[in-house]
Amino acid sequence: MSKRHKKFKFLKLLMIFLSFWVCLYTYLTAADTHRGLIREGLDFYDRGNYADALKSWKLASEVGSREADFLLGFLYDGVLQNDKKALFFFTRAASSGHIQAQINVGLKYEKGEGTKIDKNKALQWYTKAAFNQNDIAQFRLASLLQEEFGKFKESHFWFLKSAQLGNPEAHLALATNFILGRGAEKNLTLAHVSCNLATFLSRDISSISRSIQLRTELETKMSADQIKRAERLSRKCIEKKFKECITHFRE
Repeated sequence: MSKRHKKFKFLKLLMIFLSFWVCLYTYLTAADTHRGLIREGLDFYDRGNYADALKSWKLASEVGSREADFLLGFLYDGVLQNDKKALFFFTRAASSGHIQAQINVGLKYEKGEGTKIDKNKALQWYTKAAFNQNDIAQFRLASLLQEEFGKFKESHFWFLKSAQLGNPEAHLALATNFILGRGAEKNLTLAHVSCNLATFLSRDISSISRSIQLRTELETKMSADQIKRAERLSRKCIEKKFKECITHFRE
């Protein structure tokens, strides 16, 4: 290999190396800028200075922050009450993979806020977030599949996924499914287990009351042995942290 060729090869490698560090520096500098503007906006928001919070988050959005896009959607959705702009910024954040934004976009399309009602688009956005292991998205997806599309088995699958992540409303939905045989075989024991877990996990008084009431009604149709077995399975579910307990535990 000639000296000239070696020199050319060395310069080429040097340029690649320098380009890498320039890109890395640019990325880190931009990330610091994002964080600074977002923190600044949050400080303004906490003080009730929404106009300056809007400015800070818009600047962060302009340099590519998906978190800023989400916060802008949050600001327009709440304080500024502009559904169209909220949907616009939520969609930008969602398209970049922001999970909560994906759920919010799904809700906008499901309810027709800032856009026409479009249950299919709602389904698409819930599905994106559901595959990112978000229990709320999985619950919303399951509810929509059941109520609007009549896909009971698929709905039951996503209620199970959400329940395994500790969503109490998903456990309550499973209880109803097991009672009615909707998307799954009728099973009063597993319905009782689901009620127990909904009660254990819930922090909402009305949700706790509903699960207790449903469990009380169930027990009028169950034998003493069935109730005891349900209690044993419930304890096992809690020990296993709800993973696959509803469909896989057998005695």
